[in-house]
Amino acid sequence: MNSVLVLVSSFGRRGGLAGMLTLLNRWCGGARPPARRRRRFRRRVAARVAPVRDGARSRKVVRVRRASAPNTRRRPVEQVAADLRRLARELAAVPAGAPYVRWQALQNAYDRVLVEAAELLEVPHELAEVPVAGTAHDIERLRVVCALEAAGLVMEG
Repeated sequence: MNSVLVLVSSFGRRGGLAGMLTLLNRWCGGARPPARRRRRFRRRVAARVAPVRDGARSRKVVRVRRASAPNTRRRPVEQVAADLRRLARELAAVPAGAPYVRWQALQNAYDRVLVEAAELLEVPHELAEVPVAGTAHDIERLRVVCALEAAGLVMEG
């Protein structure tokens, strides 16, 4: 037991001595370790110098933003058709006691992919204009599905 206390006290003295030396080094102005910088969130900032009437200069910081290009890339028709088939299977497999929110989310996803397929194959649709809830929307959805199948899109498989 006594040897353990001697061992712990020697480590404590060494740790205290190291801390004291570090404080003494900083107080005397010794070499400091390099500052760590976070590069995770880097902002592009440009400083502009604008002259003022009395000759003094003021700095105005301006945030520089890149102009985002419009997303013109479209998914391939094969991938859209695969998503339509998958979502149709998931909609058909929703059990009777499932929450309404789950069914509604699947139905909205199916409608979005259906609109994407209609735009890819240039099939006219009014799914965006028809109110979401109701028979009119269901009829329009069925009409778009039939028009896509007539255009050559395989909906079952």
